[in-house]
Amino acid sequence: MGTGSDPSQRVVSGDAPPPAADDAPTGEDLTEILLHAAAEVFAEQGYERAGVAEIARRAGVTTGAIYSRYTGKAEMLLAAVDLHVPDEIQQLLRSDHPGESATDVLSSLGAHLVDDLPRGYGLFLEAIVAGRRDPELAAAIRRRVEDEDARLAELVDEATTDGVFDPDLDRFATVRLAHAIGFGMTLTRVMGLDLPESDTWTTVIDRVIGSLAVPASQQRSPNDQANPPPGTPRQTGETE
Repeated sequence: MGTGSDPSQRVVSGDAPPPAADDAPTGEDLTEILLHAAAEVFAEQGYERAGVAEIARRAGVTTGAIYSRYTGKAEMLLAAVDLHVPDEIQQLLRSDHPGESATDVLSSLGAHLVDDLPRGYGLFLEAIVAGRRDPELAAAIRRRVEDEDARLAELVDEATTDGVFDPDLDRFATVRLAHAIGFGMTLTRVMGLDLPESDTWTTVIDRVIGSLAVPASQQRSPNDQANPPPGTPRQTGETE
């Protein structure tokens, strides 16, 4: 599929002299240039109409630079989606959080939904739409969402174990609620709708997280635990 030429070779139009070899982007720099160009083309033309040649032209490289890194448009689109997910969100989803509770992490994830984000953040929706007609792309998107599902489920389990979330609430339903909020905010951005102020949004997110706690009417005070209702069997070792 490649052209066989040097992947870092720049495509130069007009009479402008080609850049020196030392100036040609390589490695991570070239990858970032390619993905930014891909994000522009996908956003402007849509996945189906976007062409690898046009992406290469925008990036100022040959198509060989693309095919030496990606198998085609689907893989490039997913890589562009990853590039435009803010580092803070990736860090929260993919790493441990020493010193922070699970609800702290969930609150931070919710708060970041109204941050100033890269222009290409809406590429995820483009990928979802394109995946309806591309089974391979749809499967790759599903795997990524399932990875997020697993991480969110871990946070929900941790909050439940810590006694913060109500154990009677279904974990799967809680994870889907979190995703619905995130996907909904992505759609809000793509539609160009106004976003709430960060502090007011965070207040609402924290209120939603707080609503997952054990209802106050079902919470037992330390005195209740020390004095169980009549007829409750005492644990071995307890005295009258």
